[in-house]
Amino acid sequence: MVYLSGISLAILPENDRTLLIAQLRELKTQGVKIAFDSNYRPKLWESVAAAQAHYAELLQLVDLALVTFDDEQLLWGDVNEQATFDRLTQYGIQTIVVKQGSLGATVLQNGERTFVPTVAVEKVVDTTSAGDSFNAGFLNGYLLGKDVVTCCQQGNAVAGIVIQHKGAIIAKSATTHLKSQFEQSI
Repeated sequence: MVYLSGISLAILPENDRTLLIAQLRELKTQGVKIAFDSNYRPKLWESVAAAQAHYAELLQLVDLALVTFDDEQLLWGDVNEQATFDRLTQYGIQTIVVKQGSLGATVLQNGERTFVPTVAVEKVVDTTSAGDSFNAGFLNGYLLGKDVVTCCQQGNAVAGIVIQHKGAIIAKSATTHLKSQFEQSI
């Protein structure tokens, strides 16, 4: 699996972006799955139209979309979660996860929609990297063949720990207990 985000697209010069898409297209023909987090950051793009064009090109290759509703709303003007699902399913994406922070995540897979709530944490310190942390936990489960509810629960567990610390990178020791917890659900 290849995992990338909208930031990956945004920071590349145009020629490198074209090469990346071409390489992903080639990998896709070889059966490699592609996961994408929209992670739209307006300041990194020359215009909304440019971002939309590049995202649309990439989304045609995506198997797993891990998007945040706020980003989708900002980039595409989606009025609700359903609008996001409607737009993304047009690309043939097999699994779509719409993250909404403390409100939980909703997954659409094989036409079945499932809501997975978050677990309340004791004290939120910094939500920087909450989405990336969710993705890490989700992808761990996904790559091990776990069901999407378990994948979301793992994502919530990782994000729930990260947001109780300052900054995007926390001490490894803060998450070591998750390994055995995740292994038990295999």
